[in-house]
Amino acid sequence: MRRADGLAAAAAAALILGLMVYVRRVVDPREPITWSYQALALCLVIAAIAGRALVGLRPSAEGGRFRWPAALACSAIFVAAAGPYLRALTIGFLSDDYGLAYAAQGAEGPLDAMGSGAFVTFYRPLTMLVWWLGERLWSGAPLGYHLLSVLLHAVNAILVYALARRVIGSSYAALFAGLLFAVHPIHVEPVTWPCCSSDLLCGGFALGSLLLLEVYLGRDSPPRGALPAALIAFLLALLSKEAALALPGFVLLRAALLPHRGAKSRALRVGGAYGAALVGYLVWRFAVFGGFGGYRVPLTWWNTAFPSAPLLMIGDFLFPVHRSLFAEQLGPSLWWAGLVAMAAAALWWVRGLDRVPGRRLWLWLGYVFIMAGPTWLFLPAASGFLEWSRLSYLPTVGLAWLFGDVCAGRGMGWRRSGAAALAIVAGAASLTIWYVTPWREAGEISSRVVAEGRRLIEQLPAADGDPVLFVKDLPESHHGAPVFSNCFAQALNLDRGRALPIHLVSERPDSGKVHPEAMDHWALQEGEYLVAWQEGTSEMAVVRAGRRPAQWLAGSGSE
Repeated sequence: MRRADGLAAAAAAALILGLMVYVRRVVDPREPITWSYQALALCLVIAAIAGRALVGLRPSAEGGRFRWPAALACSAIFVAAAGPYLRALTIGFLSDDYGLAYAAQGAEGPLDAMGSGAFVTFYRPLTMLVWWLGERLWSGAPLGYHLLSVLLHAVNAILVYALARRVIGSSYAALFAGLLFAVHPIHVEPVTWPCCSSDLLCGGFALGSLLLLEVYLGRDSPPRGALPAALIAFLLALLSKEAALALPGFVLLRAALLPHRGAKSRALRVGGAYGAALVGYLVWRFAVFGGFGGYRVPLTWWNTAFPSAPLLMIGDFLFPVHRSLFAEQLGPSLWWAGLVAMAAAALWWVRGLDRVPGRRLWLWLGYVFIMAGPTWLFLPAASGFLEWSRLSYLPTVGLAWLFGDVCAGRGMGWRRSGAAALAIVAGAASLTIWYVTPWREAGEISSRVVAEGRRLIEQLPAADGDPVLFVKDLPESHHGAPVFSNCFAQALNLDRGRALPIHLVSERPDSGKVHPEAMDHWALQEGEYLVAWQEGTSEMAVVRAGRRPAQWLAGSGSE
């Protein structure tokens, strides 16, 4: 009977998902399914979960009762988190990094740095304070920010381990949860890109808040300072990035699914405290910053009526394929071999789901969907380069916990669980080391573009005032790693005493950029130059200039 129920649930899940995908194709035929193979694979995995875990779910005896020494486990997780990113320490700044460094350099003090004007479109005062401190402690050198990012990621992986050990009750499960979170390739973008320190800070304070909450909930007579400390950590997470807005929702889910002595009264107390802290933050933010700015919200049917953000995150977590690298460097046979290996790992997860206690299964999956809430309305479609994966940093913690729970349910025996779990962790670490390569190459391109821009400025003829530059054809990205999608002007002016008037020419509809068609009919005045990056020669050259001396026209290659 259980097998028949499982097959029925699997068929129903597959039918519903297929219907949703079909409806989306009909509603917006110009943009058909953008998930490609990841969407199809994820639909199959969800159908398998429905058949195996959602019907007749039974908790089984947990394996992994061997007590791993906490110090040894934390040391292993720290090394695993830092090791794959050692190659990223020399990358330098990319895109938005220059803007943050420029704002930190120009801030008169910590309060000025934390002010609403520092981030322009986002209110993240704690993150900006970190950049201001970096300017004073290590003179704003990129290496300092890269080291900080790696350290924050390692600490966050240890927090994942500590929380799993408390909730699951198995040091074996906690170890594998921490290891997978530490080495998973979906975290390459937030750890490698210094401007994503906001995601790492937010994740650390949010996990710290949950750990303090577990201390509060886990004792009949909890320490008096546990709940206030958890609320302070929650507020610090909000001041680092808005991704922590959904944390009170998970707190309520945790109180509801894992009851304890005095559950109702304590759940109301905890929920009310987190709700009050959230309201206080929102009042402060609207008073200081005036609301929420930043990304545009594409109110499409796909984003609003379908859980696109959490499903994209789960798909990228189970199938972290960098399509550009796979296609160019592996070839068709190895491409499919990699997909088959990832599918086998996903099925290994599915086969162990019925060994995870039902309440914890819903808790981990609920965490993913709740914490993906703040990004639900504006997460772009999957690009194949794991772009925007920084938004998955906090939500995918739940999947790391689920992985540890599956390992515990399967047992710690080498043949039953240990070999497969270690193989998954080792495969994830290998991909992470490989996926750092495009970021290193993007850093080299960025440094070259900045050097060429400064060289060109120095060669421009002297004038009464500063030259006005219109810059086009900048390399925006390299295999998904940003180069100069933003902040080229700040990059050129970072070491200068005053800012040059620099305008970017781009077809992107971003605010503050000039469209190329407008430049075709633009009458440049004296001292104004249209310059372009020449990808073939890796040089910056003048394309057109205003009225200039004849000797400058000769040999400039300009019109």
